[in-house]
Formats: sequence, C-alpha cells, structure tokens
Amino acid sequence: MNAPAKRSYRSEVELLSVVLFWGLNFVIVKMVLEVMHPHVMNLFRLVAAALVLTLIYWRRVGGSAEAFWRPLRTDRNAILRLTLVGWILYQAAFITGLDKTSAGNGAIIMSSAPIWTALLSLLMGTEKLSTRSWFGLFLSITGTVTVVTFGSAELSFSSELLLGNGIVLGAAILWGSYTALTKPLVERHSPLSLTVLALLLCLIPLGLLSLPYWQGTDWSRITVWYWLAIVFSGALSTGIAIVFWNNAVRALGASHTAAFGNLVPLIALFSGFLILGDPILPAQLIGGTMIIGGLVIMRWARKRKIAVPPVC
Repeated sequence: MNAPAKRSYRSEVELLSVVLFWGLNFVIVKMVLEVMHPHVMNLFRLVAAALVLTLIYWRRVGGSAEAFWRPLRTDRNAILRLTLVGWILYQAAFITGLDKTSAGNGAIIMSSAPIWTALLSLLMGTEKLSTRSWFGLFLSITGTVTVVTFGSAELSFSSELLLGNGIVLGAAILWGSYTALTKPLVERHSPLSLTVLALLLCLIPLGLLSLPYWQGTDWSRITVWYWLAIVFSGALSTGIAIVFWNNAVRALGASHTAAFGNLVPLIALFSGFLILGDPILPAQLIGGTMIIGGLVIMRWARKRKIAVPPVC
C-alpha cells in the first residue's frame, strides 16, 4: 500500500472512530445526567476536552505563547462572538435539552445543524442556494419538525420530551450559526486554534453557571465509572474526535468527511435502544431519513468549503 493510500485508509478509520464516539456520547451523557446536574457535568467534560486540545494545540505551535494567542489578538471580537454563540449558549442549550429528551432525538435533531448554517449563510450573503439545495433544505427542515414534534412515545405539547426537543433544536440552530460565523476566520486561522481559544474562554462563564448546583450533587453516587464516562465525553468525544475530524477534512475533503456524520444519529438511536431501553419510534426513523436525505441533496448540489462538527 503506497503512502497516499495509507493516509486515506487511516483517515477513514479515524472517521469511523469519530462517528462511534459521537453516537455513543449521547447515550453516555444521558447516563451521567442520572446522577449529576447537567451544568456540573458539562463543566467537567469541557475541562477534560480543554486539557487535551490545549496540549495538542500547544505542541502544534511549537510551544510558542505568541503563536498560541495570536488569533485572539488579531480577531478578538470575532472569537468572542464565536465563544458566546458556539460554546456558552450552545453548550448550555445542548446539555439542558439532552437532559430532557432521549439520546436518539438529541442526535437526530443535532444532525440538522448544517440546515441552519445554510440559512444564516444565505442571510449573510456569503452563499447562494440552487433549486436542488432549496429542495434539500425544505426536506431536512420537514424532517426536523417531524422529530421535534412527534419524537416521543406520547404526543403531548406539555411533555418534557417536547420541551427537550425544542431546546436541542435551539442548540442545533446555535451551532449552525457558529459554523457560518467560523467560515471567514478559518481562512486566517486553523480550526483547532479557534476551537481551543473559544473553549478556554467559555470555561469561566459555564463554571459560574454550574455553581448553584454543586451543593445539590450527591457525590457519593458518582462512582469511578461515571468519571470515566465524563472523560470519554470530554477527552475523546469533544477532544480527540475534533482533531481526527479536522485531519479527515484536510485528507479527504469536507463533503466526504461530512457524509460520515450522517452515521451519528443512527448509532445514537440504536445504542440508546440497546443500552438505555429508549424506544425507536416511526417519527424518528422517518424524520431522521428526511434530515439526512435533505443534507445529502444539499451537499451534492454544492461543494462545502468547511465542515465544522457539532461539539456534543
């Protein structure tokens, strides 16, 4: 096997690892949320992610503090906006919504993030949609509405599941907006640098958000397995997985890489069924198929310059 073929094979294996991490992450987070408040758990997993990604970024810049902080000096306001939208608001909405809905619903609804990226890019005038893209957009939005509205065993507009679905949808919109806002910056800075700096900046606000819930946590219930689950969610799913994803974008292209992301909701849906006993509902299968189908049509109709994965 020649060198390019080896790199391609390695990238494919890394991508399969990423979708497995992300699919299982929805289930693992749900398990930890049984014993820990969402905002407390979120802080721990993001600290784990920050430790891993900061170390990797520090090594890539050769241990230079000047190079490490350069993006923040040259594009401070833009990075602060990214931090607010894509890390503080998104992370708070994601973990709150997932606490109230199922792992499968969370993964399916989060897969709609590229829809909102396309819409915001259209409003910003940075992208135009073809007729095929508009059809794919409509199909995906219809699928999202289907899962949000009917993705629970009992249809009740006062149910916690419906509320959770709505909050996760808000998280998907926030991440889609983050992706659109990131596009101009990745022409000057690496995706890893933007991720690390925004992640470090978000820790203090999210830490303050978690403070009221520390006293109510029964720490005796949190065994070593829960701590390992938090490390998995932070260091692997939010840390190493982002590095693998960015490597794959460079080696295989954004469209090829993004196609693997379509596997995440399927893994989450079936692992939620096998591990948590969550039912698989027709609305989830129909809505999920419509979302993925619409995204495939949109990606086929236009080439994406960047694929920013949702940090779950």
